[in-house]
Order: sequence, then C-alpha cells, then structure tokens
Amino acid sequence: MLLKEKSSPLIIFTVGTSASGKSTWARAMQAKYSSLNIQIIERDAIRAALHKASGKPFSWATWDKAQEDRVQQLWEEAIRQAITEADVLIIADTHLDPKRLAAYAEWLRSLQTTGTNPEMIIQYFSSIPLIDLIRRDQGRANSVGGTVLREQLQQLQPEEHYWRAVESKLINQ
Repeated sequence: MLLKEKSSPLIIFTVGTSASGKSTWARAMQAKYSSLNIQIIERDAIRAALHKASGKPFSWATWDKAQEDRVQQLWEEAIRQAITEADVLIIADTHLDPKRLAAYAEWLRSLQTTGTNPEMIIQYFSSIPLIDLIRRDQGRANSVGGTVLREQLQQLQPEEHYWRAVESKLINQ
C-alpha cells in the first residue's frame, strides 16, 4: 500500500492591530471547520504560558522583554511541529511589518521537504477607529493601551503590501 505524503498546510498569517479581532477570528475558524486540523500559533499565547510558568498572571506591565528571544524560539518550534501535523496553520500575530512578514514566509518555505511551496495567504483586519480599538482593548485581559494602538495604526499598511510579502515579491525591495 502506498502512503500519500502529507501535503503542506495552508498557512494563514493574520495582519492587524492589537484588539482588531485576529485571535477571535482564528478561534472561530477552528470551531467552524472542526473537521480540519487547524492549529493556531500566536506569540501572545506563548508569552502568557511563559509568564504563567513563573507563577504570575501575564500582563504587559510586568512582561520581561528579555524573554522575547525565548518567545521567538518557542514560536519557531511550534510552527515546525504544526507544519507536519496541521491542515491549516493560522499564525495569529499582528504582522504589521511587510518586510518581516516576507522573511517569515521565506523561512516557512525553507522548512518544506516536499519540494513544493506551501500555500500562504493573509487574513487582513482593516483599521477601525482608534476609539473602537481602545474600547475593545480595555475589555481584554491583557490590554496594550491607547499609545500602542495608535502606533500600530500608523504602522498598518494597505492590504496589498502584505499579499506581496507572502508572495515573495518584497524580499529584495
């Protein structure tokens, strides 16, 4: 009997500010398409898990930024594992920098052993008024605050910039 080699998962990068609905959307997709193995990886969940291991609940006010290298390492490990198992991999982070997103997409391509590039798409969360983001953010357990939201809104670029990033057209620009 010939076993069919597992194909690469569909990889979905979310793009949007904090409090724009990225994680909520990802969990809704996982619930809606429960017959698929949809895995969600998000840095905030990794940060919360690391913080919880210290015996304290996560908050941005007490987060040790020196832990970011460890977060990145765990994020990469989780992605390597998910690529071998998932039908769909949702990477639910802000991804506001198209150049950094392009580098992540290229890294993901380098992980492929099947010789085919994984299909990568984005789920773009367009900007909503700052006051609405602040209201949403205040209702979250780990709010980032209005200053961060304003900065993120300034960084958010038109959707096509992010599509070019995952399509590998931004690498040398």
